[in-house]
Amino acid sequence: MKVTPEQNEPLPTVSSTTIPVVITREQLKKPGGVRYMVLVLTMTCLSFMMSNVICFNFTVLCMPGTGEPAELSENKTQYIGYSRKEKTWLFSAVAVGAMFGLFPVIIGISTYGLRKVFFAAGMLTSGLFIAALTTFGQLSSIFSMPVAGELCVSPFGWKSVYFLHSLISMIVFIAWFAVFTDSPKDNKFVRTLELFEIQKGKSSAATAKVHEQEPTPYLEILTTPSIWGVWIGALGDLIAVQLIHIYSPVYLHDIGGYSVEKTGFAAAVPVLFQFLMKMFAGHSSDRITGISETTKLRIYNSIALGASAVFLVALGFVKEGQGMAGLILMTLATAMFGFNGGGFTKCAALVSRQYSHFVMANVQFLLCLSMLLCPLLVSYLLRDGTIAEWRLVFFVHAGILVVCNIVFCLLATAKPAPWTDRTLKPSASRNTPLYTLKA
Repeated sequence: MKVTPEQNEPLPTVSSTTIPVVITREQLKKPGGVRYMVLVLTMTCLSFMMSNVICFNFTVLCMPGTGEPAELSENKTQYIGYSRKEKTWLFSAVAVGAMFGLFPVIIGISTYGLRKVFFAAGMLTSGLFIAALTTFGQLSSIFSMPVAGELCVSPFGWKSVYFLHSLISMIVFIAWFAVFTDSPKDNKFVRTLELFEIQKGKSSAATAKVHEQEPTPYLEILTTPSIWGVWIGALGDLIAVQLIHIYSPVYLHDIGGYSVEKTGFAAAVPVLFQFLMKMFAGHSSDRITGISETTKLRIYNSIALGASAVFLVALGFVKEGQGMAGLILMTLATAMFGFNGGGFTKCAALVSRQYSHFVMANVQFLLCLSMLLCPLLVSYLLRDGTIAEWRLVFFVHAGILVVCNIVFCLLATAKPAPWTDRTLKPSASRNTPLYTLKA
C-alpha cells in the first residue's frame, strides 16, 4: 500500500513539475540525511580554506631568518628573514590572489557548476595557499591557532603547520567531491523523501538550472541605496575582523606577554566566542517580535559594529604585560561581531531576495579588499610595535566601525527592492534611504 506523509493531504512533489511522486511507507522510515553530511563537509572545507590563510598569520612568529636559530630569542616578535614591510605585503598577497580569483570563480560556477569549481579551488589552496575562494569562518581560527602554536615549538617545527593543513585540506575536499552534486536530484545518496524536504517550499525558479533562471539586474542592484548600506557596513566589519585574525597573535605575544604556544590558544578564544555569539544572534533575530524588521537590523548592526568599537577603544588603554585584560577585551570586541548576522547580512537577504548571491559575492570581494587594506593600514600605524602605536591602531579601527555603522543605519531597510518582483506596483515597491528611526 502506498501512502503520503499525511493521508488527508495532497501528494507531495519533489520537483517543480505538477506530477506527484508517491512516497512509500518504507521510504518514510528512512528519510536520509545526505544534506546534513553535505552541510558539515562544506563547512569543513570552507574552514580549512580559511585555515590555509590563517596559519601563515601565526607562523610569522616562528619563522627564523637566514642563519638564525629556529626558536624565538626574545619576548618581541622578530621580523628577521623578512622585513616588516615584506611581511605586510605577504599578508596582502592572499587578498590579491582572492580578488583576482573571485569573479572568474563566479563565472566558472555558472559554466561548469559548483561541484567542479569548489573542488578545484580547494585543491589549489592545499598547494599554493592562494585561497581563491575564502569565507569568513571562526572555525578556521579555532583550529589553526592552537595547532600552529603547538607545532611551532614541537620538534616538527613551523614548516609542519603547512604540511598538516595541506594534508587535511586534500582529504576533506576529496570527501566533499564524493558526496556533493550540483543538483540534489542527481545525487544517488539522496532518498526520495529527503529530496522532497530539500525542495519543499521552493519555487520553480529556485529549483531550475542556472541557465534557466532570470538574468540578474546588475545595474539596478548597484544603484540601490540599501545595498550600498550593506556593502559599507560589511567593509567596516571585515576590516576590523581582519585586524583580529591577522594581528591578534602578534599583539598577544608582544604586548600581552604570552609564550608562543599559549598565544595559539589565546588567539582562538575571541573567535570561539564570536562563533557562539553568531549562533545566538541569528536565532534571536528571528524570534524577537514587537519591533519592525528594519529597527532590528539597525539594533543588531549597531551591536556588531558599535559595541565592538567601544571594546577596541578600551583595548587601547591596556598596558603592556596585562595579557589577561587584553584577551578579555579582545574577546568581547570580537564576540560582538557575531551580531552582524542580524545586521547587514540579514539586510542583504531581505532586500535582494533571489539575487542575494550577487550581493553576497560582492561581500566576498569586500572580504578580499579588507585583507588587502588592513595590513597596509596597520603597517603604516604600527612601525615599532610600541603600546602607543597599538593604541592608535585600535582607535582608528574603532572609528571605521562607527562611521560604517552610521551609514548602514541611514540606508538600511527590510523592504525587498523593486527589482526582486517585477509584478509589484511602484507605490508598493519603494526601497529608499531611511533617515529616521521610523520603520
